[in-house]
Amino acid sequence: MNTATTETDRLPRALDRRGFLRAGGVLSLLTALAACGPRPTTPAGTPTAARDPGEIDRPPAPGRATDPPEAAAGLPHILRRLTFGPTPALTAEAQSLGASAWLEAQLAPDRAPGPEVETRLAGLTTLTMSPAERAQLEPKGQAAQELVAATLVHLRYSDRQVYELLVDFWSNHFNIYLGGQPEIFLKTDDDLAAIRPHVLATFADLLSASAHSPAMLAYLNQAESTRVAPNENYARELLELHTVGVDGGYTQDDVEALARVLTGWSIVGPRRRSPTIESGRFIFRPDDHDDAPAQVLGLSLAAGAGQQAGEDVLAYLAAQPATARFIATKLARRFVADDPPGTLIDALTTVFAATGGDVPALMRALVTAPEFTASAWSKLKRPLEFVISALRVTDAATEQPRPIAVVLRALGQVPFGWEAPNGYPDVAPYWQTTSGLLGRWNFALDLTANRVRGTRVDLAALTREADTPEDVVDVLALRFVGEPLPSEARAILVDVARTGALEQQLPLVAGLILASPFFQRR
Repeated sequence: MNTATTETDRLPRALDRRGFLRAGGVLSLLTALAACGPRPTTPAGTPTAARDPGEIDRPPAPGRATDPPEAAAGLPHILRRLTFGPTPALTAEAQSLGASAWLEAQLAPDRAPGPEVETRLAGLTTLTMSPAERAQLEPKGQAAQELVAATLVHLRYSDRQVYELLVDFWSNHFNIYLGGQPEIFLKTDDDLAAIRPHVLATFADLLSASAHSPAMLAYLNQAESTRVAPNENYARELLELHTVGVDGGYTQDDVEALARVLTGWSIVGPRRRSPTIESGRFIFRPDDHDDAPAQVLGLSLAAGAGQQAGEDVLAYLAAQPATARFIATKLARRFVADDPPGTLIDALTTVFAATGGDVPALMRALVTAPEFTASAWSKLKRPLEFVISALRVTDAATEQPRPIAVVLRALGQVPFGWEAPNGYPDVAPYWQTTSGLLGRWNFALDLTANRVRGTRVDLAALTREADTPEDVVDVLALRFVGEPLPSEARAILVDVARTGALEQQLPLVAGLILASPFFQRR
């Protein structure tokens, strides 16, 4: 189909508040699709209450006759939840292997990301530089821009989708804002050496790698903490955000003691060099360390232990029951529901304790839990998931990642762009705003109309076997959502496809599916 001239080309360029008046037809269609959208369920399988029609996840009104996609977990649900958008190749692999074997293949530590990733990363030269080399670059932001670009390449093109989801999860858990100095040239090593090599290991491995990461030590002021002037920032976040959680039973005395234990954990910099370690690397400085005895959350640390005292505290915190529950809760919230059920949290906490926080074991337990099965459509995609999944299911050709980073920044979730150490929120109310909804609709309609700079979608190729409006809707729904749409939503889209020449209506139909609750929820 030739889509050079499309109905969406005649729509307003932006669906802002003024644009609503000019594009009332599109708004009406989106509202109608929302009204017959998938019925989000609680992890116990109970439909949620009805919401306002303007919300993107409004379920049918009570008693409405409808046939939404299945709420029970099947392969489509698993692929929506465990990938940044299931491509036909990935879906075919999962169908061939079966869900369990596919998950095991995804969790294999030696699985390669695929040639497309390697090819696209080849031009990002700062990924192979040392921190000292990156610090000398002009412009100063080049390393940060290339790290964001590399992240988007991995998410968009990698065959290791579960791995990339875990990289995103743990990067958010051990959040480091990329906009500060010296983090703009240190965060690359945090990604390549602290996060990526350990996401299929244990939580203790991740915690230790993060605690030795120069980017983390710089971001939370640990690098400048000395026995004369201990800084509590990292110690506090280590307890509150990285391990036991705010309700983990620690006190201000524990924070102060931990800050003293960690004094001397630092990085080599331009003003404080080392004869044996290059700039931008971790260093323990004995002269800056408070070597007095200390007690942290009941762990007694003898005087004179030096760096080992900090190592012992990290291992101790990683093994705490409160840590197991805190991490179990965050995983359940990320992969199951905004308000995860206690039964699932209990089960994951038990697995954490039994396996030493083994991440693959936790993922197996999570995916096979009945609460996961019953949670279809209960999670709203955050902007990063929404945009990347749209690119993946449409097989969008992108010249370079930068225009996509611009879109993500406008939607509020560019990688490593959250300034506070708690990471991007993982609950729908934060993202489900009027401006957020408009931004998503804009992107969906612009993408399918080929108005996103440097990006092109070949809808004619995606619908080559579809000859009728009904066929077009069914083919695109199966491709984008993974299963057929309910009859009411399908009828709305078929009517849209019939209102003009089919090839002219194609971008609008595709954009409406991407903008609908069926695609925006996972």
